[in-house]
Amino acid sequence: MYEFNMAINVIISALIVIQSALSLPFTTLFFMIDSKASVFESGDDMYTVIWSTTLPGTGYVTYSYEGKEYTVKDEKNAALRTEDSVHSVRIPKKHLDNNTYTYHSQHIATKRAYVSVKGRTVSSDPVEFKGYSGQDEIHAMILSDIHENPVNAQKAVDCFDIPADLLIMNGDEVSMMTSERNFKQVLQYAYRFSGGKIPILYTRGNHENRGEYGSDAIDIFKTTTGGLYYTCSYGPLQFLCLDSGEDKSDDDWTYGGLVDYTSYIAEETEWMKSLTLDENAQYRICVSHIPHLKNRYGNDWSEILTELGIDLFVGGHKHRLHFEWNSKDETPFYQMLDGGKNGKDRYIATMMTIKGGQIDILAYDNNKELRGKHTYYFGQAADSSAA
Repeated sequence: MYEFNMAINVIISALIVIQSALSLPFTTLFFMIDSKASVFESGDDMYTVIWSTTLPGTGYVTYSYEGKEYTVKDEKNAALRTEDSVHSVRIPKKHLDNNTYTYHSQHIATKRAYVSVKGRTVSSDPVEFKGYSGQDEIHAMILSDIHENPVNAQKAVDCFDIPADLLIMNGDEVSMMTSERNFKQVLQYAYRFSGGKIPILYTRGNHENRGEYGSDAIDIFKTTTGGLYYTCSYGPLQFLCLDSGEDKSDDDWTYGGLVDYTSYIAEETEWMKSLTLDENAQYRICVSHIPHLKNRYGNDWSEILTELGIDLFVGGHKHRLHFEWNSKDETPFYQMLDGGKNGKDRYIATMMTIKGGQIDILAYDNNKELRGKHTYYFGQAADSSAA
């Protein structure tokens, strides 16, 4: 019986391979990069380079560092990932900062136990990546709640004269995550506003939890925690990036009894309690989509953030620009809500300029109107205005 089953499997595999080989000249014509690569913070001293292709294949990144050539592959447990069209590669930050990288993918028509059918390889142009280089003034662009409206977001971003050193994508970039296609939209927005040339801090919004691919997407970022929460640094800045989950309880009818954010957030909360942030960091900033900190599925995040010495909390979700002390939660740190999609035809983008113990904040909308201006001195809030 064993020999019979083996023979049947060999015959089926041979037929699949023959079919793939015959169709390869046609399918490989349609193999190309459809979402160019962006570089995401993924925890501590690592980046994740993520891009996508039109068809499944392999992914790898090449670069030189200190006179040595590197090829880093998209793999899982020693096997190259070939089953989908989104590719992600982890690289040490010191290797990529102020360096050049190139990314590549090869079409894989089929992969069987002892044989595979491979198509052509596509490669990007070399990308010059800018990491922290000791500059005194740091510019961070914040974009939350794009909700499939990149055109208005682009018009708002174009109002700023100074290019960003890093990009903060603080959730709800899309309205659902039901398929790989939705995730590719996130990648396309990431590239649109970073060019693959600056690091991106990405946090998951409540809308990006909605759909089966929301949980699958976490694996693509390859964070050091295994969840979409992590810490990272950029020069004197230390960031605590959190996954705030959904905006409703697990038993809400919206989820059909098919979610368990209570357990997920509890694990994240225990991780937060175990942290010790860098005491030498000049600025400690927490980024999280949902700003309701006092009760995240029964956990008091405001108390933990206070104990960690957070100076500034950056949230989204509310679709409005707002500056205030977090007095409602009775915490000593300062809170800022990014604007994002503000009404049907309006989008607000925010730029933080960090220098010399203060953060200057400017916010413009897609109509080139100044929507907010604020200066925060660490230790006290200064005068501000928000339209």
